[in-house]
Amino acid sequence: MYKLSEQRKHARITNPYITRFRVNSNENMIYKDWDMVAIVNLSAGGIFFYTVEKLQVGTILDLKIGFSYTHPSMICIGRIIRAKQHLDTSIIGFAIQFTEIDKHVIELINDTAKKNIK
Repeated sequence: MYKLSEQRKHARITNPYITRFRVNSNENMIYKDWDMVAIVNLSAGGIFFYTVEKLQVGTILDLKIGFSYTHPSMICIGRIIRAKQHLDTSIIGFAIQFTEIDKHVIELINDTAKKNIK
């Protein structure tokens, strides 16, 4: 019916990837334990995942993304920019924007995203 142009800056990968996250250290250098989730989309700009963990918008997360069997986990830092709770459930969707990520990781994500475009 309506054909909308893509508004996103980066191409998305919708394959699920196992990701570990934890809340970045606080002023007392106390870290929470790592939690594991499957991300539902990945781009050079960030990720989106669902969890039952209650986190606030603006929270800084340490991330380890298991992107490929041939590469070690990608390690980066991101900030929660959006959260949406599913009605009648404890599941919350979080959009994370990368704030610290290596250039070679960005290139790897972009190359993979281009290969997956149909």
